[in-house]
Amino acid sequence: MWFVFEAEYAIENGRANWNKPLPETMAWHGPFPDGKVADEVARARMWTKVDTYAHKARPVDMTVAG
Repeated sequence: MWFVFEAEYAIENGRANWNKPLPETMAWHGPFPDGKVADEVARARMWTKVDTYAHKARPVDMTVAG
C-alpha cells in the first residue's frame, strides 16, 4: 500500500532543513494501489508548489509483508 507524504520544511540559516518538517503543513495522501501511481501523485503535488523552496512530496511504501 502506497501513500504520499507532503510537507514544508524549516528554514535554517537560509537553507531548508529536510529533517524538520513543519507539523502544520504535513499531509498524507492515499492509499494508492502501487508505487507508479503514488509517484505520479507526488510529482503533481510538487508541481502545485514549484515556487515553494522548502516543500517536498514523496511516495512512501507502507506495505506490510504478511
